Amino acid sequence: MMYAAISADVVSSTSLSIDETVSLKKRIENLFLVLQDMYPGVWGRLIKGDYMECILPSAKDAFRVALLIKTCIKSFPLVDSKEKKIFQTYGVRIAIGIGDMRMVDKEQGIMDGEAIYMSGRALDGMQAPNKRGTIIIDSSCEEQRQALQTIGMLVDALINNATRKQCEVLFYKLQSKGEQEIADILGLTQSAVNQHSTTAKWYCIEEALNYFEQLKF
Repeated sequence: MMYAAISADVVSSTSLSIDETVSLKKRIENLFLVLQDMYPGVWGRLIKGDYMECILPSAKDAFRVALLIKTCIKSFPLVDSKEKKIFQTYGVRIAIGIGDMRMVDKEQGIMDGEAIYMSGRALDGMQAPNKRGTIIIDSSCEEQRQALQTIGMLVDALINNATRKQCEVLFYKLQSKGEQEIADILGLTQSAVNQHSTTAKWYCIEEALNYFEQLKF
């Protein structure tokens, strides 16, 4: 079974205040704990405050995890300003690499192998967010690569157009929570959650996830 590696960096992180930067760091660290509960064997770490690496022993979970990272960061509450528009629109750039791993040793802090190299190179090669989007998927399987990159680009465009509140709803939808449960968490009505979900095109995102998760890696 193939591993998946995710490399990601926060977009326009320097536009955030010191307090916002500290709060975002805690938010990302808490997200990694959520991911560990959802997917045993997942290992995520935050480097230099705005760069993330995550290893998943099952590649089929990679796209959902990437979208959880995306919506978690895009739904981060902050004081609105023109300087933060890029962050508010894109939140984070994400590259997924699907391939083998030679060594994954959390205790020693070592991630070494094809998947993490692929995701790192893909992230380094990404252009500015407004050029080609902020999610890219690379695979060691040539037959899958083009389809995966297309899916990533299309879903990324939907989430980049979503509001902060819509991203909050998507974040919990990605955890398979029901609308009433999400409403209770966010202090909304069930109909408001449904409206946010529909406007953010959750039904399209869900179809893309179903396709990805049924692939044979």
